[in-house]
Amino acid sequence: MGFITENIFHPIQDEVVLNILVTYGVTQIVFWVVGGTTLFVDVTGKPDWMIRNKLQPGKNQPVEKKILLKILKVGLRNQILIGFPLTAVHYPLRQWRGSDLTLTFPDWTILLRDLVFCVLLEEICFYYSHRLLHHPKLYKTIHKIHHEWTAPIGLAAVYAHPAEYIFSNILPLMLGPLLAGSGLVTIWVWFTVAITTTISHHSGYHVPGVPGNEFHDYHHLKFHENFGVLGLLDWFYQTDTKYKQFKIQQRRTQGTHT
Repeated sequence: MGFITENIFHPIQDEVVLNILVTYGVTQIVFWVVGGTTLFVDVTGKPDWMIRNKLQPGKNQPVEKKILLKILKVGLRNQILIGFPLTAVHYPLRQWRGSDLTLTFPDWTILLRDLVFCVLLEEICFYYSHRLLHHPKLYKTIHKIHHEWTAPIGLAAVYAHPAEYIFSNILPLMLGPLLAGSGLVTIWVWFTVAITTTISHHSGYHVPGVPGNEFHDYHHLKFHENFGVLGLLDWFYQTDTKYKQFKIQQRRTQGTHT
């Protein structure tokens, strides 16, 4: 992978361009390729096997044009007016931290260590910020916008109030690599993993081996369960008890039809 990154981006030697423009470009390419793939399914109803795995059948199926335009407007606003400036701010902070700002590929052990750290820190930051957003005052003024999607689609991952987008979406994403002192390539890998995951979790489709999709879809359906990403803090605080009961009942129901 180091060979690939170094050869693709070798002509780009400017550190600012690599760490701001290319990094922002990586996030946008990942988001719109993955999000566009799920949107294709939402709009066309193809392939059939994905439609059969719809978690809330018949809802936003297909997505109405006016709703799609609204989500694009809000999402692009957040990505351009918030995502890009924060990517620019992230760069000098990483300079101050002493992070590797070059295309050097890290040792695999360091890459895995940093990814594990980022995943766990994201769980902590997202869980607590998300629960805070469900405080009645903050929910009414901020988080309610995101919960307009009771049956979310992939692009709904960026459909949020600007304050929520900063503190509950971007901060958990960027804080981990900053604290870990992660290098540029590690950041690209982490951003790719995190963005793909959040789109998947909002996609509204069951994907075998990816329990997070059902986990977060249930949160959008019921509002007061499943606040985290991994489910670790939901298990600790028992904010997933109704979801577990739902899954038990679901398995029993499926068992009676087999």
